[in-house]
Amino acid sequence: MALETLSAVLEIDDQPYEVCLNSKVLTWDKVALRRTEKRREFSLDLPEQNLYENFDFEYCIHDRSINRAKLTEIVAIKAGPTDKPSQSNNREFTVHSVKRKKGNKWRLHSETFVCPDTATRDKWIKRIQTSIETGPVRPQRIFVIVNPYGGKGKAPKIYQKKVAPLFELAGIITEDIATTHANHAWQLMLDKDFNGVDGIVCVGGDGTFAEVVNGLILRTQKDAGININDQGSKLIPPKLKIGIIPAGSTDVVVYDTTGYNDPVTSALQIILGETLGMDVCSVFHDNELIRYTVSFLGYGFFGDVVRESENYRWVGPKRYELAGAMQFMGNKSYHGEVKYVPNLDEGHSPMDQNPCGARCNICTRKKSMLDINTNQRSQQAEGGVDEIDLDETDHWNSIKGEFMYVNAALVSGMCDKSPTGVSPAAHLGNGCVDLIVVRKCSRLNYLRHLMRLSSSANHFDFNFVEVHRVKKFKFRPLTPDETSIPAYSATMDSLDLDSGLFRRSSGSYNLPRSTSTISSSSWNIDGEINRLPAIDVNVHCQLINVFARGIEQFEDKTSCNFCCKANKNNTVT
Repeated sequence: MALETLSAVLEIDDQPYEVCLNSKVLTWDKVALRRTEKRREFSLDLPEQNLYENFDFEYCIHDRSINRAKLTEIVAIKAGPTDKPSQSNNREFTVHSVKRKKGNKWRLHSETFVCPDTATRDKWIKRIQTSIETGPVRPQRIFVIVNPYGGKGKAPKIYQKKVAPLFELAGIITEDIATTHANHAWQLMLDKDFNGVDGIVCVGGDGTFAEVVNGLILRTQKDAGININDQGSKLIPPKLKIGIIPAGSTDVVVYDTTGYNDPVTSALQIILGETLGMDVCSVFHDNELIRYTVSFLGYGFFGDVVRESENYRWVGPKRYELAGAMQFMGNKSYHGEVKYVPNLDEGHSPMDQNPCGARCNICTRKKSMLDINTNQRSQQAEGGVDEIDLDETDHWNSIKGEFMYVNAALVSGMCDKSPTGVSPAAHLGNGCVDLIVVRKCSRLNYLRHLMRLSSSANHFDFNFVEVHRVKKFKFRPLTPDETSIPAYSATMDSLDLDSGLFRRSSGSYNLPRSTSTISSSSWNIDGEINRLPAIDVNVHCQLINVFARGIEQFEDKTSCNFCCKANKNNTVT
C-alpha cells in the first residue's frame, strides 16, 4: 500500500520552506524560490536513478539550493532540534540524513523543521519513520570487535568518537569487545552466541576483517556439516553481514567497498544496511584447508616482504616499506609452476577499463546466476526436478618458469601506497581471482614495474608480466632443473631457442641470468605468512555479504544532474 504524499510550509532557521514528502524523497525549497506546479510535480516524479545517481545533493550551479534526502538514506528522525534541545518548542523535528562529499565521502547532515503545531510535527515524524521501517532492512543489533593493536593503535578512539555516536543516533543496539591477542576475533566467531544479532562490525585493519571472515565461515560450515577439507564441497554463506570500520595500516577492503578510507562513511553505510556480495578464496595444502582469504595472496616478493617485516615490528607500519627495500636489493626470484582454470566470460577481463563499483553490472549478473543455480540445486535435493546438469569441466592451463612474484587479487587492492591497486579492474563478486605473474627480469625493469604499481600508471604493460582472470589455480615450487626450458602460455609467448628471447606481439625481452638461491618463498595470505609453498586455491562466488555500497562513480561535477537534465529533457525544439 502506497503511503500518502505530504506537503506543507514549514520553517527552517525562521525562513518558510515548502516541504514535500513522497514514497522516495523528502524535499525542501524556499517558498520565495518555489517553482511552478508543473516543475514541482516533475521534481517528485523523476525516475529514482535519474534523480539521485551521481548527484551532489546540496550543490547546484544555478545559485539556488536544491535540498533533498532519499528516504533510504535518512539515518534517523528525532523530535526537537539537533543542537539546542533545551530550547525546543515541541513543534520541531530534525532529519538526519546522508550528505555526499567529493571522492565518495559520506557525512551526516541534520536539518531541523518547525511545524505550526505539535500534531503536524507528530504526523511528519510518524510518516517518515514508517517509510524508513518499510524500506530496506537495516541492522538493529550488531556485535562490535575493536582491535586496539592494529595500525597505529587508534581503533578504540576512532570507534568511541566517530562511530558509536552514529550507531546510538540510529537506534542500533551494540555489544562491544576489544581483542586482547592474535586470532581473538577468529575465536569469538567460533564461540559467541549470535542469536538476535544482525551483523558483525570489526574496527581495525584488513587482518581483523580476515579473522572475522575465517571464523564466521568455519562456524557456518561446521553447523551445516560441511567437510571443509573437501575441495569439492559447496560452502554455505554465513547469514550475518560483516562491516568494517577502517583503523589499520592499509585498509584495502574499505577502499574497494566504499571508495574512501573513512570511519564515518563506513559507519553510515552500515547503519543504512547497504549490502555487497564478496568472493572468498579457500586455500589448501595437500587437500587440507589452510585458511580463507578475502583480498590477496602473494608469493615471491610480496611473501618475502611480509616475512622480512616481522624482523622490524618495532618500526611500526613503516616496517613494510623497509622490508620492501631490503627485498628489492636482494633481487630474489623463484622457480615454480602455476596451473589455472581461466574465466571464459569474455564480458570482462583484468585488462579492461571497467572497474567494480556500486551496482556493478558484472557482479549483479553473477549474483543472479548464483541464485538460479542455488535454487536448481535445492529443487534437485528435494526431488523437484529429475535432471539438472550443473557440472562444469575444468580446462587447466600452465605457466612454468622463474618468477619475481605470483600474486592473486580478489579485490583491486587500492590504498594510499597504490592508488589503483594490484589489479585495478578486479571485481568483488564475479567468482574469479586475478592471477598476476611477473617473470624474472632485470633489476631496472623490475624497478620500473614497482614504481608503476605505486602510482596510477599501467604496471601490466611489460613483456615479463602476465595477467589472467581465473576460477581456481594451483602453485608448486620447482627446482632450477625442472624449469630449465620455461613453458609459458602458448597463447602469450613463444620461446626462440636460438636467440634465447621470448617473443610476443608487443615485443621481446632477453632471459636474465637466474639469481634464485632459495628453493621456495612464503605466501602472503591477507598479510599473514604461510610457509607452505604448494597450494590449491578455489574461488567461492559472493560467499559473504558486507555492509557497504560499493564505489560510487561521479562522472560530471560541473553541472547539476537534476536541473540540467530536467531542462534538457523539457526543451522544445
